[in-house]
Amino acid sequence: MKTKKCLYIGVASLALAAVTAYATGAASVTFRTIGYFIGVTQGTDPLNGHPRYENADFAGHNLVNLAMGRSVTDTNVPSQVMAMTFACDLSSANLVVYDKSKSNIVATIAASTTINSVLQQDAKEKGPNRAHFVATLQIGSNGNPTNGLVDGYFTVAGRLNLDPTNGCPQPIIVWLDRDPLDRLVDNVELPARDDPDSVPLTVRTGLAHLIGVVDAITDGETNTILVPYGGLSIRRELPVLPAITP
Repeated sequence: MKTKKCLYIGVASLALAAVTAYATGAASVTFRTIGYFIGVTQGTDPLNGHPRYENADFAGHNLVNLAMGRSVTDTNVPSQVMAMTFACDLSSANLVVYDKSKSNIVATIAASTTINSVLQQDAKEKGPNRAHFVATLQIGSNGNPTNGLVDGYFTVAGRLNLDPTNGCPQPIIVWLDRDPLDRLVDNVELPARDDPDSVPLTVRTGLAHLIGVVDAITDGETNTILVPYGGLSIRRELPVLPAITP
């Protein structure tokens, strides 16, 4: 990866021609998710040769491009956006590429290797209606020798609203989406300019923050990016059509 001062790269993706992970195990739901990631990579001072930090910030749409083997700044496929899937029993979570033109998932960016959660059932609810979770997501190799992802991981901590009748994550009106830990753990809604969404924010399923490491290839060069902070806004539910088997 080229270590440019203003580097926008897409983070983490294991692209699969046919994603089958969702056909097994617990039922899952998919949500439009925007993200912004603070990145730091190794650079060199051109004057004295000393090592120095280089900024490598990126957003969800940049991540999608790398997952699909495109330049990080490519704008030719607006139908492909970042999303997250959650099993209804919160046994798994995945960061994925969702294609709006196909109403389906076309790549897995990072898949959970571990996930733990705690539940909350508010007064008068028929079942748990909120959850906090911590998950480790493994980034897989994807893309091509020019642009892609090689390896890495994210440790994600967040919260979700749940449907009290079946336990599945669900969106609620955004002004009702509050949690007393948000301020303490820095769960915040992302500015619209960081990772634009074509649909205005009216509902939200939850918020999350993360740390991690991303090994990526941009313009034929490989580099390791430390991510000391990233934010995720988990928004509306997206329809996923059943996979067609031959």
